Amino acid sequence: MKAKKRLGQNFLQDDGIINNIIKIIHPTIEDHIIEIGPGHGAIITYLQASGAELQLIELDDDLIPILTNRFLHFNNITLHHMDALKLRLADGLSYKVVGNLPYNISTPILINMLYQANAIKQMVFMLQKEVVDRICANPGEKNFGRLSVMLQHRFDCSGLLVIKPEAFIPAPKVDSQIIMLTPKTQVTKVPLPALESLVKQAFQQRRKTIRNNLKKTVTIQQLESVGINPNQRPETINVSQYEQLALTIC
Repeated sequence: MKAKKRLGQNFLQDDGIINNIIKIIHPTIEDHIIEIGPGHGAIITYLQASGAELQLIELDDDLIPILTNRFLHFNNITLHHMDALKLRLADGLSYKVVGNLPYNISTPILINMLYQANAIKQMVFMLQKEVVDRICANPGEKNFGRLSVMLQHRFDCSGLLVIKPEAFIPAPKVDSQIIMLTPKTQVTKVPLPALESLVKQAFQQRRKTIRNNLKKTVTIQQLESVGINPNQRPETINVSQYEQLALTIC
């Protein structure tokens, strides 16, 4: 089946890389695993063989019968024909969430999962390398931005295996990378909507100072109270300072 550009589809075909991804996920019989965008099922056989309870989230109408015919005879696999942006994790369970995320909606999927972090044991995603660089960036680096702050607030973020375009059909125009996101054991308790709103405003115009970007929301005194120089650029401010600033305006 041809990949659909509108759905951001690129199907992984390299067995060596698939084996490495499975080692990173490390599925076990105790795991509850959700795979977003399973495609043709490149890693399903390996996940199923572990004995884990596996739920597949697939939007593409044409892939549903393929996945049904190939995998739904296994009693530990459930298939959901739905949009991953509407995914809600069940209370009382701890999930491993994995997948080759469509490039065009990777950020909203990540933010959706962030809001459900209490139900997540670990996430292992394949993303554009550029997106992984942004997520894992440090303050002061040019890639440090909204996604860095939001995800590093709640997760330890590790960029792992880099995957070249030729590993896919069709080959994308950019490198991909595996990222592992593990919930932090110690988290600053700040309302996520408040943090998200603050960070969105802070990075709206990256060339302006934090004072100018937040002048309608935060006073100079509030900036200085958390150790921020009002003349700093938003990318030079660390995650902890954004958390503390969000708490001052809640």
